[in-house]
Amino acid sequence: MAGIELRHEIHDQVTTDVLRQIERNMGSTRPALLEIGEHLQGSVEERFRTETDPQGRPWAPLSDFTKANKRGNQILTESGGAGLRGSIHYRVQDNALEQGTNKIYGAIHQLGGTIKAKGGGALAIGRPDGEFALVKQVTIPAREYLGLSVDDREVIDAILQRHALPPEAR
Repeated sequence: MAGIELRHEIHDQVTTDVLRQIERNMGSTRPALLEIGEHLQGSVEERFRTETDPQGRPWAPLSDFTKANKRGNQILTESGGAGLRGSIHYRVQDNALEQGTNKIYGAIHQLGGTIKAKGGGALAIGRPDGEFALVKQVTIPAREYLGLSVDDREVIDAILQRHALPPEAR
């Protein structure tokens, strides 16, 4: 994933023990990780729908400049084409689950920052009418769309606990 991906490493003995139990019971953690990945996809889609971060805080509103130069009014969602919202995906490899985007601009929207024109030039910002606005720099506030909420953590724990049960007990 070239844009940004979210990684959480587990350094908790209880969780490590649960994952080992899942491997003993099922031979692989893959089914549990796939279920977690599907849940996280739904969480990210809900964040785009509600325009909130994993803690439930609203994303920073659009600037007047962005409103004037954007086709729609949804934050981080542009009408037409597969943009950031449609690019979020997950993958399971070995005993790992990754979620992120391949969009190169994914990181600046997740983390925020300032983009400056190189060499004293100008950045060309496309406008809905096909024209361009020329600016020296653009500051983008962080709008966290990846991450784990308290609810996500509880759902993940429940999924892991269920998969750790012997097959006859599920």
